Amino acid sequence: MGNRKEKIDDYLLNKAIMEENKEDLSFGGNDFDYCVKLFLDDLELKNLAYNTRRWHKENLHYIKQALEKLKLSTEPVNIADKDFKQCILYWKRDCNLSPTSINHRIRSFRQFYMYLNSERIVLNCPYTSIEKLKGPKVIIKPFEKDDLEKLFKQPDRTTFVGFRDYTMVLVFLDTGVRLCEIASMRTDDLDLSNNKILVLGKGAKEREVMFEKTTRQYLQRYLIFREKPDTDYLWITDMGTPLNRRSIQQRLKHYGKAAGITKVRVSPHTFRHTCAKLYIKRGGDVLSLQKLLGHSSLDMVKLYVSLWGTDLQQMHKKYSPVEGLFDPLKGPSLN
Repeated sequence: MGNRKEKIDDYLLNKAIMEENKEDLSFGGNDFDYCVKLFLDDLELKNLAYNTRRWHKENLHYIKQALEKLKLSTEPVNIADKDFKQCILYWKRDCNLSPTSINHRIRSFRQFYMYLNSERIVLNCPYTSIEKLKGPKVIIKPFEKDDLEKLFKQPDRTTFVGFRDYTMVLVFLDTGVRLCEIASMRTDDLDLSNNKILVLGKGAKEREVMFEKTTRQYLQRYLIFREKPDTDYLWITDMGTPLNRRSIQQRLKHYGKAAGITKVRVSPHTFRHTCAKLYIKRGGDVLSLQKLLGHSSLDMVKLYVSLWGTDLQQMHKKYSPVEGLFDPLKGPSLN
C-alpha cells in the first residue's frame, strides 16, 4: 500500500512540475512530423550515416501510423507510456511483428524522446517504463569450407567483372568489412605496401582493416584491370561507374545460386560472420577482432567466441602459460 501511495505522489508531483514548466517549452511539441524533422536534422548534424537516419525515420513513421490506427494522440507533448504500450501490443497481435522489429521501434522512440527532452520541446518521458521485448537471438550462419570452395569457383576471372567479383569476395572474407564499407572504398584508401585499407564505418568512424598476401596479389591485378576511370571509387562496373550496394548484393546472390548454396544466405554479412569464425578458430584474440570488425563494444565479439571458440582447449594446450616453463612431473621450483 505504501509503495502505491509513493507512486501516486510521484505522479502528481511530476504532473505539477510539467504544468509549471509548460511556458518554458520550445515550439513544436504538438506536431509529430515537425519533431521528427528536428530529430533527423540533429542526427545529420552529428554526422550519423544516411542509412541510420533513414532507419529512424521509418521506425517513427510506423509509430505514428500505429497511434493513428489506435485513435491515440500523435502530439509528442501528449503521448504517454501507456499509449506506446498499446502500439507494442498492436504490432504483436495484429501485425505479427517479431520482437526484433518491435525493439527497433522502441529504440527509435526512446532516442526520439531523449532528443525532444534535451531540447525542451516536450517534458514527458513516455519511454522510461518501456522495456525491450525478449526474443530468440538469430545469428547468421557462417559459410563452411565447402561453401567457400564452391563460391570461389563461380566468378569468371578471365573477364573484368568476374575478376573484380573474385577480388571483392576475397576482401570481404579477409577483412570482415560491412557492405556499406566496401561500397564506399576509394583507391586512395588502399595501402598495398602495408596490406591495409582505410574504411569508413558506422557513425562515420574510420578504422584500418588488414589483409594478407593472396588478397594483396589480387588487388594489385585488379587495379591493373581497372585502369583509370573517371571515378576514384575502388569498385566499379564494366562501364567505369561506381558499383553500388544493391549491385554487390545481387552479384553475391547470383554466385550463391550458381554454386547451389541453399542452407546459408550468401550475403556480405555472412562473409563478415565467416571472417569472425575463422579468425577465432585460428587463434585470434577478441580485442584485435573487435578492432578489425569495428564493433563499439565487446558484446558481439564475445558472442562469436561463445559460438565458435570450441577449440579453446586445444589452443590452451598450445599456449599454456605453465607448460614449457618446467617439468610438470617434478613441479615448479619453490626456491
